[in-house]
Amino acid sequence: MEGKLCLICGDDDYLVDAAARERINQLVPEPDRAFGVETVDGHRDTVDEIRKAVDACMESVQTPGFFGATKVTWFRDVTFLTGGGRSADTTAAKEAVHKLVTWLKDGLLDGQTLIITAAKVLRSSTFFKTCQQYGEVQDFGNGLKAWELEKLAGQRMDALFVKAGLAVDPAARTEFLKRVGCDTRLLVSEIEKLRLYAGDRNRVTVDDVREITSIGREAEAWDLLDAFGERNALGVLTTLKRLSGQRGIGVMLAAMLEKAVRDLLILREAHDRKWVYGSAGGACGWNKNLPPEAAALLSALPVNPTAMNTWALKKKLPHALNFTLQELRLARYRILDLREKLVTCALPEMFLLETTLLRIIGNPSSKARPARPAAAGVR
Repeated sequence: MEGKLCLICGDDDYLVDAAARERINQLVPEPDRAFGVETVDGHRDTVDEIRKAVDACMESVQTPGFFGATKVTWFRDVTFLTGGGRSADTTAAKEAVHKLVTWLKDGLLDGQTLIITAAKVLRSSTFFKTCQQYGEVQDFGNGLKAWELEKLAGQRMDALFVKAGLAVDPAARTEFLKRVGCDTRLLVSEIEKLRLYAGDRNRVTVDDVREITSIGREAEAWDLLDAFGERNALGVLTTLKRLSGQRGIGVMLAAMLEKAVRDLLILREAHDRKWVYGSAGGACGWNKNLPPEAAALLSALPVNPTAMNTWALKKKLPHALNFTLQELRLARYRILDLREKLVTCALPEMFLLETTLLRIIGNPSSKARPARPAAAGVR
């Protein structure tokens, strides 16, 4: 029997862990799992921790199971495979990965089995290619776009509802995915709550979802962006209240808001220049006959907005039209200032978020003011 190497990776930790456990269950009989499976923690940041983790992994693989029993080593949640992140020393991380790769290229011996799980792995890296060449890779993907995540989450959600024996009304399905978000672990736990709540009933309604389903952090963050774009002060404050108390939430929200405002700035100016057309609830799209200078300017941006899918454009363009161009420029300045204050100021992060966003939203009547044509290019 040849040695086995398996890399399982992807952003969704639930899917990655579930796949690893399924693989272990296939390889190790249940009576032998207590002593036949050794887990090495790969969540390491410091130089010494990274080196010790790699050494512990290699030592575990080379140590046979008791009395010749099947032995599997699970190198779990490895965080330094990109050579960066929060690692204290990028060079040390690269050296550790190089040592691991060199060892793997020599091949695992008969009876040796190594399962490696990680959230982030560079698909072009030597490590990833080595795992493909000398073992197998189960890749759940990372860095997916929002619409890709939502599509995959919807497919997993439908399968989970079927597995739970629940039929779901279309409105309930939409509401559930909006509230819970795309994290599979949350989808599983919230569907289980619905199953218990429904009892003998096998159909879930939108009222059931609203009554029993918790709102996930990811969904809340998108709700905040929607409330901001709609200039809905009550919606902003309500969502921030629900998000308060979560570690690091202020910096994360400020980064999302800064990106959102940058997108709205581009769309607002493009609309003023008649490069893009549309309004709330109506058809929208990019002018097929863009001036050459406009096409060149838009293509020079980090992400060309003309490549935005129709769903995203229909959602963002009305938000852009709720602000004047000057208001959006000022909003971007204030959010950049907010990001700096969140890491340098002793004031509570929710106070900083609330006051900054309320200043930006201002008097909702201002959104009705027609925007003046801009004289400069896209900022």
